[in-house]
Amino acid sequence: MTLGDKRRRFTQMQALLIQYAHFLGYECAMDFVKRCKDCPVGHERSLHKSALAMDLHLYLDGHYITDGVGHDVLHDFWDLLGGARRIDADMNHYSLAHNGMR
Repeated sequence: MTLGDKRRRFTQMQALLIQYAHFLGYECAMDFVKRCKDCPVGHERSLHKSALAMDLHLYLDGHYITDGVGHDVLHDFWDLLGGARRIDADMNHYSLAHNGMR
C-alpha cells in the first residue's frame, strides 16, 4: 500500500472515529494532524510528518478532558478500524502504522 493509499484510508478512519466520538457524547478538536518535515516537535520519524497521525482532543459539556477518559473506548474502535496500536502515555494520539512507526 502506498503512502497516498494510506493517507486516504487514514482520512476515512478519522472521519469515522470523530463521528463515533460524537455518538458517545464527546465534542472533538483535531490537533497536529500534519507537521512539516523539519518540525522539531516530536520524534524525527513521527507519523504526523507523513499525515498518518492526529492528536484528538475530547470535550464533554464544553470542558476539555485532560485525564484520558473516553480514549480507551475510542481506541477500541480505532483498533476495529485497523489503526495503529495505542500508546498508553499518549492516549489522544491516533495513527496508521507506516514503515515500522505508530
